[in-house]
Amino acid sequence: MTDDNTHARRIAEQLNMADGDVLPRLHVGDHVIDRDADEDDSLDIAAMLVVGLDTLRADAYKLADDGPTVADVNPAYPATDDVVEVTFPQRTDLDVEKKRYAYPRSRLRLEHPLHNRDAKEGDSE
Repeated sequence: MTDDNTHARRIAEQLNMADGDVLPRLHVGDHVIDRDADEDDSLDIAAMLVVGLDTLRADAYKLADDGPTVADVNPAYPATDDVVEVTFPQRTDLDVEKKRYAYPRSRLRLEHPLHNRDAKEGDSE
């Protein structure tokens, strides 16, 4: 069952997205969560690792040569979203060169940033 705080957070996220609030910038190495994951099912909430920031928008990024685009399979999200590529790393993995999955940016919630967000671009961390 979803508790009141989780429900309130989900509503706030949706309102922020509707109001056009800027989502935090993602970087390779950040951990993200799928906003569509069922929070009632802990098996459905998997941390993902950002492994690529594509230059294509969701409506241009094809999932296969003749397949649908990221926007086609995510109609609830803006077709103009940037595409973020992620993997689902496991504790027993020896590397993260696995199959990449493409998501529209607004479908992902930043869970744990890899880099210091207060440092300016180009500063060492």
